[in-house]
Amino acid sequence: MTGDEGRLAQRVAEWCRAAGLDTELREVEPGRPNVVARLRTGRHPVVLLTGHLDTVPVGDGWTHDPFGAEVSAGRLYGRGACDMKAGLAAMLAALLDLRASGEEPAGDVVFAAVVGEEEDSAGSLALIAEGVAADWALLAEPTGLELVRSGRGLVNYTLRVTGAPAHASSPDLGHNAIVASAEIILELEQLAGRLAGRPHPTFGPANLTVGTIQGGSRPYIVPELCVLEVDRRVNPGETTQTVRAETEAVLEAVRSRVPWLSAAFSFGSEYFPFELTEDHPLVRAMLAAMAGAGLQPKVGAWRAASDAGLLTARTGIPCVLFGPGDTAQAHRPDEFVDLAELESASDVCARLLKS
Repeated sequence: MTGDEGRLAQRVAEWCRAAGLDTELREVEPGRPNVVARLRTGRHPVVLLTGHLDTVPVGDGWTHDPFGAEVSAGRLYGRGACDMKAGLAAMLAALLDLRASGEEPAGDVVFAAVVGEEEDSAGSLALIAEGVAADWALLAEPTGLELVRSGRGLVNYTLRVTGAPAHASSPDLGHNAIVASAEIILELEQLAGRLAGRPHPTFGPANLTVGTIQGGSRPYIVPELCVLEVDRRVNPGETTQTVRAETEAVLEAVRSRVPWLSAAFSFGSEYFPFELTEDHPLVRAMLAAMAGAGLQPKVGAWRAASDAGLLTARTGIPCVLFGPGDTAQAHRPDEFVDLAELESASDVCARLLKS
């Protein structure tokens, strides 16, 4: 699970070292290392193969042992089987098979198995901070063997609205933070309506949700603090700066009606959108690898968050998603992956590396 990736990281590193890969364990936090392994050729394209080691908690309702790796009717069951041990296994198997056969990839390969994706992307952020570099990146999320060249992002932010307390018998002596927050919420709803009028061709309109509101302490005290938490889904072409600018405009609109308004703005989780064109060299190479493996070259889109946007936005490395498994199986009891999909994904990965 997230926070307890150490033993798995050690095992993955052992496999990489046994195959002769230049392998490092890089601690993100004590006992939580990323695994970074390299196969050097001195040529391009340099391909980054990446995925996360951690899983969500097991939860209830399982009929298979969540840690048993049971195989039944061609499916392997277990927590993380789909999201995303199968993707990591497919990439690692492609690398190890290349080493065992004596074949060389077309260019250098960097394999990075990272920690913490399910909570805060700590592993990918550490990898980026260390200066990871590549020409292309493949992130093995469970896409059902579809190639994903575009994905949405999200920005969570908090607004802390500060007023002034007073006795409820004399409310005019205070500034009601909850009432001011209600004005902000109504203005945010107006913003949501405007977003609906600017749809993305793949994902439709961006959207926002005011997810929580907390304020006040007693009914007889004018509340001096109210906190709003907002989830903003971000389409390709939008940025954190886009979100900040539109939110500042909302606050200015409310300030014209509530002159004393004081609202502190802070970002929480940030997952960036990404999008590659149909004719991008990585997209073409992946479609050719899929066709060579006998797969129908399906192209899809990703509505959930992923680390692909982080890589693209902060390093400039073009990234696509491709892997075995279906997100409908992720984070659920009796999570599974079809083993035939895992083998196909490994074949595609090997073909990509040799292209």
